[in-house]
Amino acid sequence: MIRLGKPVTLYEWGAGTNTLNQIWTPCGKGTLQAGPKVKMGATEVTVQIEGQFEKKNTRDDSIKIMQQGEGMTPSSQRWGEVAMGRLKSVSGNTVVVEIKSAMKVGKGSVVRPGKPVSPA
Repeated sequence: MIRLGKPVTLYEWGAGTNTLNQIWTPCGKGTLQAGPKVKMGATEVTVQIEGQFEKKNTRDDSIKIMQQGEGMTPSSQRWGEVAMGRLKSVSGNTVVVEIKSAMKVGKGSVVRPGKPVSPA
Protein backbone atom coordinates (compact mmCIF):
# COMPACT_ATOMS: atom_id res chain seq x y z
CA MET A 1 0.00 0.00 0.00
CA ILE A 2 1.28 3.44 -0.88
CA ARG A 3 1.06 5.84 2.07
CA LEU A 4 0.52 9.45 0.99
CA GLY A 5 2.27 10.99 4.01
CA LYS A 6 5.50 8.99 3.80
CA PRO A 7 8.60 9.79 1.73
CA VAL A 8 9.38 7.60 -1.28
CA THR A 9 12.57 6.40 -2.92
CA LEU A 10 12.66 5.65 -6.65
CA TYR A 11 14.84 2.82 -7.98
CA GLU A 12 15.80 2.12 -11.59
CA TRP A 13 16.75 -1.19 -13.20
CA GLY A 14 20.52 -1.27 -13.68
CA ALA A 15 22.34 -1.25 -17.00
CA GLY A 16 24.24 -4.51 -16.43
CA THR A 17 24.53 -7.42 -18.81
CA ASN A 18 23.33 -10.26 -16.56
CA THR A 19 21.56 -10.84 -13.24
CA LEU A 20 24.83 -10.66 -11.30
CA ASN A 21 25.59 -7.04 -12.20
CA GLN A 22 22.13 -5.79 -13.17
CA ILE A 23 20.44 -4.65 -9.95
CA TRP A 24 17.95 -2.04 -8.73
CA THR A 25 19.78 1.21 -7.94
CA PRO A 26 18.37 4.36 -6.29
CA CYS A 27 17.76 7.25 -8.68
CA GLY A 28 15.83 9.74 -6.53
CA LYS A 29 14.13 10.47 -3.22
CA GLY A 30 11.11 12.63 -2.60
CA THR A 31 7.45 12.83 -1.66
CA LEU A 32 4.19 12.20 -3.45
CA GLN A 33 2.96 15.49 -4.87
CA ALA A 34 -0.72 14.48 -4.88
CA GLY A 35 -2.86 11.38 -4.80
CA PRO A 36 -2.52 8.97 -7.74
CA LYS A 37 -4.67 9.67 -10.81
CA VAL A 38 -6.17 7.01 -13.09
CA LYS A 39 -5.88 7.79 -16.82
CA MET A 40 -6.71 5.34 -19.62
CA GLY A 41 -6.67 2.37 -17.22
CA ALA A 42 -3.22 3.15 -15.79
CA THR A 43 -2.45 4.91 -12.53
CA GLU A 44 -0.13 7.92 -12.64
CA VAL A 45 1.90 8.76 -9.53
CA THR A 46 3.58 12.18 -9.37
CA VAL A 47 6.70 12.41 -7.18
CA GLN A 48 8.39 15.68 -6.17
CA ILE A 49 12.13 14.85 -6.07
CA GLU A 50 14.52 16.37 -3.54
CA GLY A 51 17.61 17.34 -5.52
CA GLN A 52 18.40 15.71 -8.87
CA PHE A 53 16.72 12.76 -10.58
CA GLU A 54 19.67 10.68 -11.80
CA LYS A 55 18.67 8.00 -14.31
CA LYS A 56 21.69 6.12 -15.62
CA ASN A 57 20.06 3.32 -17.64
CA THR A 58 18.55 4.91 -20.75
CA ARG A 59 17.60 1.55 -22.29
CA ASP A 60 15.01 0.60 -19.64
CA ASP A 61 12.34 2.87 -18.15
CA SER A 62 11.30 0.54 -15.29
CA ILE A 63 10.89 2.33 -11.95
CA LYS A 64 10.29 0.80 -8.51
CA ILE A 65 8.67 2.92 -5.76
CA MET A 66 9.79 2.11 -2.21
CA GLN A 67 8.55 3.38 1.17
CA GLN A 68 9.86 2.78 4.66
CA GLY A 69 7.89 0.21 6.65
CA GLU A 70 5.64 -0.75 3.72
CA GLY A 71 5.41 -3.60 1.22
CA MET A 72 6.77 -6.88 2.56
CA THR A 73 8.38 -5.09 5.55
CA PRO A 74 5.36 -3.90 7.58
CA SER A 75 6.06 -1.83 10.73
CA SER A 76 9.79 -1.96 10.10
CA GLN A 77 12.52 0.59 9.51
CA ARG A 78 13.41 -1.18 6.23
CA TRP A 79 12.28 0.11 2.84
CA GLY A 80 9.73 -2.05 1.01
CA GLU A 81 8.39 -2.05 -2.55
CA VAL A 82 4.92 -0.50 -2.87
CA ALA A 83 4.60 -0.14 -6.65
CA MET A 84 6.43 -0.81 -9.89
CA GLY A 85 5.86 0.96 -13.17
CA ARG A 86 7.31 2.84 -16.12
CA LEU A 87 8.83 6.30 -16.18
CA LYS A 88 6.36 8.50 -18.07
CA SER A 89 7.93 11.96 -17.79
CA VAL A 90 10.53 14.05 -15.98
CA SER A 91 10.09 17.81 -15.72
CA GLY A 92 12.56 19.57 -13.44
CA ASN A 93 12.12 17.99 -10.01
CA THR A 94 8.79 16.34 -10.88
CA VAL A 95 8.72 12.69 -11.96
CA VAL A 96 5.57 10.94 -13.24
CA VAL A 97 5.47 7.13 -12.97
CA GLU A 98 2.81 5.12 -14.83
CA ILE A 99 1.64 1.99 -13.00
CA LYS A 100 -0.46 -0.57 -14.89
CA SER A 101 -0.98 -3.03 -12.02
CA ALA A 102 -3.46 -2.66 -9.17
CA MET A 103 -2.33 -0.77 -6.08
CA LYS A 104 -3.82 0.43 -2.84
CA VAL A 105 -3.45 3.99 -1.55
CA GLY A 106 -3.84 5.01 2.09
CA LYS A 107 -3.22 7.97 4.34
CA GLY A 108 0.26 8.30 5.76
CA SER A 109 0.94 7.17 9.27
CA VAL A 110 3.93 7.70 11.48
CA VAL A 111 5.36 4.39 12.64
CA ARG A 112 7.32 4.69 15.87
CA PRO A 113 9.72 1.89 16.84
CA GLY A 114 8.36 -0.13 19.75
CA LYS A 115 4.79 1.13 19.36
CA PRO A 116 2.01 -1.14 18.04
CA VAL A 117 0.61 -0.28 14.63
CA SER A 118 -3.16 -0.08 14.43
CA PRO A 119 -4.75 -1.51 11.28
CA ALA A 120 -5.79 1.14 8.75
